Amino acid sequence: MAKVSKKELIIEHSRKSFSQKGYELTCLESVAKECGITKPAIYYHFKDKATLYKAVVCPEFTALAQKIEESTQTGNALQRLNAYIYTFGNFLISSPDFSAIFAREISNGSANLPDECTEKLSRTIKQLANILQAGVVESLFEEESPFLVQMMIVTPLISCHTAKPLRERIANFAQDDSIPLEPEFENIIESLSKKIIKGLQC
Repeated sequence: MAKVSKKELIIEHSRKSFSQKGYELTCLESVAKECGITKPAIYYHFKDKATLYKAVVCPEFTALAQKIEESTQTGNALQRLNAYIYTFGNFLISSPDFSAIFAREISNGSANLPDECTEKLSRTIKQLANILQAGVVESLFEEESPFLVQMMIVTPLISCHTAKPLRERIANFAQDDSIPLEPEFENIIESLSKKIIKGLQC
């Protein structure tokens, strides 16, 4: 196994802190302690917390944009939209910390999101807009706002991760069989895709 560099270690622990505490409450002293290094050692690699945050989140948005663009190149609009939703969902499955960070950015008006990340996110919206427009031309979809459809996709997928502790508390209070078992994330993606596509179809 390759040795993790000090810079990678800082990013790894910072990602966990940003996902659990948010940008404002993440303390570089605490991150340094978790990494087993001094706070000045963090500043050797990152000039400030904003630079560190950018190093944590921007590669995730870049990877998401690339995966979506690669997975939605072929097929009719319905197939491409299905691929878009599945790619988004599977990316969040594989990156739960990113999912939590993304949820925080949505809830606080993207106050700390670097412009570079916003540009990458705009690429996914543009790809979605192209798919939806193709669906109109192919007489598969009614016209709809790409931003609305994006929120229909993102909000349930992110909430699936962030609301898990609340779901568990509700199930404990219910103490009966009226609360369904915890759903598989893959099943949520499939159900979501079917509902969104059904709602868009002519």
